[in-house]
Amino acid sequence: MSTTEVLEVGHCHTVHEIMQQRHLSPRFQPIVNLQTGSIDGYEGLIRGPSKSPVEMPGELFSQAAREGLSVDLELAAARTCVDAFTQHQCEGKLYLNFSALALHRTTLELGDPLAFLCDSVLTADRVVIELTEQSEILSLPLFLEVVEAIRATGATLALDDYGTGNASMSLWLQLMPGVVKIDRLFVDGISTDPLKFAAVTAMIGFAKESGTELIAEGIENTTDLAVLRDLGIDRGQGYLFGRPEARPIVADEITRALHTARGRLF
Repeated sequence: MSTTEVLEVGHCHTVHEIMQQRHLSPRFQPIVNLQTGSIDGYEGLIRGPSKSPVEMPGELFSQAAREGLSVDLELAAARTCVDAFTQHQCEGKLYLNFSALALHRTTLELGDPLAFLCDSVLTADRVVIELTEQSEILSLPLFLEVVEAIRATGATLALDDYGTGNASMSLWLQLMPGVVKIDRLFVDGISTDPLKFAAVTAMIGFAKESGTELIAEGIENTTDLAVLRDLGIDRGQGYLFGRPEARPIVADEITRALHTARGRLF
């Protein structure tokens, strides 16, 4: 693509046009069972038009906010990921990011927390709704109704990026999510940082008491992987296993990558 074409792409696309013309692209990052090395599912992520100023999600969602289309973009992103997930015949669960506002609107206004599934063959029990840490819950009683509606479908609620932003211990206690994703801040370097080790150990203890499954985010080296696995963390994701890709990678590719890294293997 020439420089002129890149500029034209950047100038002609509003988020409204991007959604209307279906120029959203899905990306999938594997979520790996840290005990067996098998892939338990994928987090579905989204990209805007290639080489455009809104290709990356940060810029894309910022532009959507300026256009008043944040919730519409979240739903369109989820539908795009669901369609690709089923087309690739992926196994395991699909993890999708949602703000509290989007979940509130789809549940209490549209009456269907999983409206993005539409006529998909993907069943609710294979969907994990990740409540993003940027979410601000304005009314906890109302949002607890949203949580119950999500659970009633058979889907799982996850608390994303635990330990940062709004993802606090109090929210964990109040929402009682089925899954908590530990922010990479606590994961990266845990093999050499006693405070990170202590923090994650405390999370594991609370998770066992509350019946919550843990996913460690941001695993980038085999030494951190070994510590997390020995601590008993259920699952993990990160660049060590694979970056977000248009084509979901499979377990054999992860095994080969770890052999190349010459680290501790499954």
